[in-house]
Amino acid sequence: EILTNFDIKIMEAYKRVGEDMMIIFGDDKDAARQDILTRIRFYAYPYAVHKASITGPGFLFVQSDSSLAVLSLPVPILSNGRECPTQRSVLLHWLTMKEYDSEVCMDDFELAGVRKELKAAVETHDEEFEVPVLMRFRCGHVAVGIAPLVPDFKLCAVLGKEYYGSGQGDGALQLNIDDM
Repeated sequence: EILTNFDIKIMEAYKRVGEDMMIIFGDDKDAARQDILTRIRFYAYPYAVHKASITGPGFLFVQSDSSLAVLSLPVPILSNGRECPTQRSVLLHWLTMKEYDSEVCMDDFELAGVRKELKAAVETHDEEFEVPVLMRFRCGHVAVGIAPLVPDFKLCAVLGKEYYGSGQGDGALQLNIDDM
C-alpha cells in the first residue's frame, strides 16, 4: 500500500504528540504551531490584514482552550483513539501594543513576559509579506513569531474586506478548526 502525503502528515502529527498527548521537543512545538497556522491562514491572515488597515500596526493573538498537542492534530481524534471531547477552536484578536499593555499584560503574567520579543516582531516585520503572531494554548504554551502572509498581502486585503468589512470580525474571531 502506498502512503499519501496526508497519511504521512497524520502519522507525523501523532508521533509528535505521543501517547501522553504532550509535545516535548522544541522542533516538534515549532512544527505543531506551523500546522495550526497553516490550517487557519486563509481566514486568520485576511482578518489580520483587514484589522491592521483599520487599527494600525499590531499582532495577531491566537488563543485556544485546547492544548498545543490537541489542536495540532489533523483530525479530532486523540492518540488513545477517542474523539476530542470538545470542539477544537481558536480565538483570534488583532491587538496593538497599546491594547496589549493595557488589556493583556495587566491580567496575565505569562503574556507580559514576552513583551520585548513581541514588540520587536511588531516593529520589524514587513507588513506586505509577514504578520506578527502571539499564540497561547490551554497547556500554558506561549510563543511569539513572525509568519509569512499566505495568501499574499493583496489577496489578504481583498479577502479581509470581503469577509470582515461589513462589521464582521469587529473584536474577536472564532474559528472552529474541525469545520474548516
